[in-house]
Amino acid sequence: MSASEAMPVPAARPVPSSRLPGTRPWATLGGVLVLVVMASLAIGTVSVPPLAILGSLWEALGLGEASQRLEPMQRAVLLSVRLPRVVLGVMVGAVLATTGAALQALFRNPLVEPGLLGTSSGAALGAVLAIVLDVTLGAHLGGLRMLMVPGTAFCGALGATLLAQRLGMGGGRTDTPRMLLAGVAVSSGAFAGMGLLTYAATDAQLRSITFWSLGSLGGASWETVGAATVPLLLTLGLLLREARALNLMLLGEREAWHLGVDVERLKRRLILSAALGVGAAVAFTGMIGFVGLLVPALLRMALGPDHRRLLAASALCGASLLLAADLLSRTLAAPSELPVGALTSVLGVPAFIALLARKGAA
Repeated sequence: MSASEAMPVPAARPVPSSRLPGTRPWATLGGVLVLVVMASLAIGTVSVPPLAILGSLWEALGLGEASQRLEPMQRAVLLSVRLPRVVLGVMVGAVLATTGAALQALFRNPLVEPGLLGTSSGAALGAVLAIVLDVTLGAHLGGLRMLMVPGTAFCGALGATLLAQRLGMGGGRTDTPRMLLAGVAVSSGAFAGMGLLTYAATDAQLRSITFWSLGSLGGASWETVGAATVPLLLTLGLLLREARALNLMLLGEREAWHLGVDVERLKRRLILSAALGVGAAVAFTGMIGFVGLLVPALLRMALGPDHRRLLAASALCGASLLLAADLLSRTLAAPSELPVGALTSVLGVPAFIALLARKGAA
């Protein structure tokens, strides 16, 4: 008998798991979202009793009478100011996080986010152009003037993304590393254009450009919610149905193609979906960073790489994160309001550095 056969082999030590307990964490993530929604509706300069919120919403829908009636000011703030803000924040946060999760799977890189494709910078360029040319263009739009900034921002996002995709084509197919480089180039060009337009802007326009470029949910109304609902919910539906294909893409493009995935069509669908969703989000709320980068990257470490769970979890967690950041932006410096995009960046930079350190250690 050899020495290796005689010596007992020690049992392998179990590797500690970083996954969330349980196989269905939806109750936890959903419960967190409900709590953040209720806090966002109740807390502010005008406080609203939490127990009266559901009754007031029930009564507003014509489904019954509220057991505890609010004062006229509280009711107006709840239904006309905070509720549309919360609805828009939920949709935008969900779309940004889900889009980030899909693009990270497409490029097989956990540090990819929608801004790397030029989508956010293209939307910013379109919005700044509309703000600077407001006097010139606004006179010809009449009642549609309020949609000028969101409309041009959306067109800028779509145009920048399509340009990056076109520049990323090589040999009749989309080369993902080349497309990322094209996205960086498009973003640089868009920011250069923004700099030239900012130089020509007036003082009032500069204040609008600064506040818009830092992101805010302060402009939410039922009109903006109605205009944003279709592209945002359509993007969520398009991305959630690609969960199986994204799981196969993690094996590699060649392996996914052998398993029945039309890789080129999948790339086009995901890139156009990202342009639709992120363009609509930036058009109505301005530039909000780090939500599409950190949420899916951290959830992937907690839940694993299965996109059947990861995409839906990213939607719930992204909505909660953006609403929590918006709540802080409204209350930290009340009655003033901090830009929510700046706040997410302040919170996101340390988390991003920690993520890089973890990846480097691994």
